[in-house]
Amino acid sequence: MISKVPHCLLIAGPKGGIGKTTLSRNIAVAAALDGLSVATLDLDLQRSLTKWYSKRPDDMAPLSHFEAGMATEDIQAALKGIVGFDILVIDTPPSIEDHPEAFRLLADAAGLILIPTGQSDDDLDSVRPWMRFVRQTKSEAAFVLNRVNPRARSFTEAKALLVRDGRICPIEIPTYEDVIFTSSRGIGILELKGGKGGEYIAGVWSFVRAEMGI
Repeated sequence: MISKVPHCLLIAGPKGGIGKTTLSRNIAVAAALDGLSVATLDLDLQRSLTKWYSKRPDDMAPLSHFEAGMATEDIQAALKGIVGFDILVIDTPPSIEDHPEAFRLLADAAGLILIPTGQSDDDLDSVRPWMRFVRQTKSEAAFVLNRVNPRARSFTEAKALLVRDGRICPIEIPTYEDVIFTSSRGIGILELKGGKGGEYIAGVWSFVRAEMGI
């Protein structure tokens, strides 16, 4: 069994399109800009995080990147082999609930699990039962409202529902085109001069850093 390690951040959810990869890369960049040594691990067969990393300019904040499959032996090898970093950010595939043994390994290792979600009923119907399952693993976990419109009534209603099932990161991430733009450039929003939305990513990173005691 893998021991829990405080520097391991797991970003996981049962639904595609909720921003797991976007959150993974932006938190990784925020941590690197904060002076930490950062590794990222891509477990998604689509390898979106890996494709982003392959476009990363050499003069950006340094990151080390790894890939692995969702087989338990692959995850065990990756977690044992990726050492010497201040933080490891793990991006997971959609439908991770189809890999219960692999997820439990990851949950055991994680110091914190972030569950991104939008404010739609489809998102909430997916992530709320997922959070209830995650809490059964006794892992520290929090929702992150992502790609949201904070001015909409549905946003307030979503927060009221989510808080019934678990903690919510106090910083939400609105929808900004600049965040989407950076995905094809291999950079994070905090590395885009004048990029809109950077302050929200910085806020989520501050929450993560405080929660993980880094």
